[in-house]
Amino acid sequence: MRIARPLSLFAAVSIALAGAAATATAAPAPAPAPRAAAAGSGYAAPTMLHCKLNVRSGTKSSATVLRTLRNRNGNCPGKGGHDSIPCWLNKCGGITAGGSYTCQSGGKSYKSWLPVKHKGKRAWVAIKCGTYVTP
Repeated sequence: MRIARPLSLFAAVSIALAGAAATATAAPAPAPAPRAAAAGSGYAAPTMLHCKLNVRSGTKSSATVLRTLRNRNGNCPGKGGHDSIPCWLNKCGGITAGGSYTCQSGGKSYKSWLPVKHKGKRAWVAIKCGTYVTP
């Protein structure tokens, strides 16, 4: 028995060292894929209250307007139809604080901007003047 105990201890240590060596030489796990903008992962659109929503090149009201989304349903002027734009991130995430804007003259000021996909590039909408929908 006196010999069996050191042998079992030696065997346990040998197995542990072999396992550690195998772990150290194993190939590292692949890095997770970057989060891609998935089509159909949600969209931004103007509301019934605010009949248009500008898509801008940056998070400031002075940034270039790339496109204007229009809501032509209900109280909004024009023939039927409701424009929308896909969100940049899955489930319309990534709302960012940016420059100040108001949705209507003399209205409350906001700073929340939502990244959207315009012609394959990131653009921004003043999300308090619109809405976003996830699937």
